[in-house]
Order: sequence, then structure tokens, then C-alpha cells
Amino acid sequence: MKITRIFILTILLLGLVFAGDESRLGTTAGTQVIVPVGARDLAMAGADLVYTRGVDAVFWNPASVSSLNTASGTFSTMSYIADINVNYFAVGGALGGFGNIGFTAKTFDFGDIPITTVQDIDGAAGATFSPTYMTMALTYGRAFTDRINFGVTGKLVYESIPRAEASAVAFDIGVQYTNFANIEGLGLALVLKNIGNDMHYEGSGLIAEATVDGLTDFYYKEASYDQLPSSYSMGLSYKIGEPIFLGASFVSNNTSYDELNLGGEYAFNDMIFLRAGYTYAMVDEIDAEDVLFGATFGFGLKYNLMGVGLKLDYVYRATEIFDANQLISLGFEL
Repeated sequence: MKITRIFILTILLLGLVFAGDESRLGTTAGTQVIVPVGARDLAMAGADLVYTRGVDAVFWNPASVSSLNTASGTFSTMSYIADINVNYFAVGGALGGFGNIGFTAKTFDFGDIPITTVQDIDGAAGATFSPTYMTMALTYGRAFTDRINFGVTGKLVYESIPRAEASAVAFDIGVQYTNFANIEGLGLALVLKNIGNDMHYEGSGLIAEATVDGLTDFYYKEASYDQLPSSYSMGLSYKIGEPIFLGASFVSNNTSYDELNLGGEYAFNDMIFLRAGYTYAMVDEIDAEDVLFGATFGFGLKYNLMGVGLKLDYVYRATEIFDANQLISLGFEL
């Protein structure tokens, strides 16, 4: 228990180091890592960092993998903003006394984008390209005690456009502490996300041509080195018996506005689940128009078929300016 307390204190101190700084809004790279996946938790606006379980919840708290008892997996697709689709795949299982592991992959589908040049500003030639955005991750989780779960995720963040690409390695660390302060149903969670090296684009696409005093030469345009959007989250959850759950989480974003997330879930016979949540961005009235997301709603269905647990989840997330996000997820447990 002494080691556990030291570990939790360490994460708290790291959170202070990566506290929010909204003056740096828009200065990060690799922002694909903050696009959410995981149907149950997205439907509750990410309010549950404590009782969230399985590979579906790795995005929110890597400690969720600690709860796996059997092999499980999930696949989801989400209509994001500006006709962008986000696909997510995850599998995981228990490895006995060693702990649990999970593998996840998130990819983006931008569709075909016309290639334009100075000579062809309208893309009349008909050539197209599609950027590659992908985050692949491996998560390890283990239960320290019957109350405390720990998890760490290592991930590769990759982006490319024609003749230029960038990558970074990042880590998430999470802890879940149930029955906190010996109060039945109360839980505390701490999560540190996207701590890694900077993103830096390289490639022949950064070579440009210039003519000076009648002489033509080529030069390389060095791209900047930009941090990933790291964050620190603290969650508090409370279960009222089995059917009702309430949660709240505070997220301190290193290069953005801080957030307060509230959410809840009602379960009927462990088969039908109704969920709702709301994200409140801590901004002043002048910057309120920068807030894109707010209310979320969703439901889930769970059914056991010949020993296989099947899950279907749906999420609706209202947005400003763009069409609402909609996510559909299918999962299984053996």
C-alpha cells in the first residue's frame, strides 16, 4: 500500500507539471490523439475514468485493461466533422499473473482530396490524395489490489501526406481507485495522457524552388517541432447500487482550455443501458464561440449468445457549426 500511495502521488505531481495553458491553443501537432473513441465513455462525455472497463475504454484510462478476465474486442466507426470518418479497432485479454494487455488502432478516413498547384489551383487535372492518420497502441494493465488498477499505454502516432510524413511516440498512464476512503461505490481516477516526443514533418515535399538574380536553386523548408496535446485528468465516480452510475472528471489540457465532464448511466437488467453526458469548457464569454462540443447521448445493448457476450452501442454528440458526431460500436467477450 505504501508503494501504491507513492505511485499515485507521483502521478499527481506529474499532473501539476503538465497543467493547462490556454495561451498555447492551436500550437500542438498530432491532434488526432485527442479525437475520442470508446462508445460507453463518449456517451457520458468521458466522465467515468474510474469504473470504465475493457479495451473499449483504453482511450480514456489505460487502467481499464486491468479488468479483463477473458479475450474481448471491439470495432467502431464514427462520423466526425467535415466528412471525416474515424475507425477504431481493439482486442485484449488476460495473461494470468503477468497482467493484461490490449492492442488498439485508430485510423482516419478523409476521403479523396483534389491535388492543387500554382498552375492548377482548382484541381482540374483530377488528381487526388488522401492523408494517412493513424495511432497504434499497446496497453499493459494490472490490478495492484482488489481496489487499485494500474495501466500504461505506449503508442505510435503517424501522419503523412504526399512526400511528407511525421511520427511520434507517446505514453498514457492511468490509475483507478475504487471504494475510495472506504466509501462503497465511490471511486477516484488519475490519468496522464500523450506524454512523448515532438512531431516533426520531413520529406521531399518540403523542398522548394527559388530564383534569385536569375539563378534558380532548391532549398529545404525546415518544419517546426511541435508538442503533442498532453493532458491530465482527475475523475470521481459513484455507483448507486448496480443500475445507476454518476461521474465527473476534470481535464487540464496542456495547450487548450480545461474541461469539466459530467455524465451518468442507467442499466436495466445488465442488458439495456441509457447514457448521457455534457462537456463544459472553462472559457470566458469572448472565447465561448471556440467551443465545439457539448451534450452527448447514447444507449447500449448487451446479449449473451452461446457463451459469447455481444455488445452494440450508439453515441450522438452534438456539435457547433458541423453536423453531429455519431458513433456505432460492436463488441464481444469470450
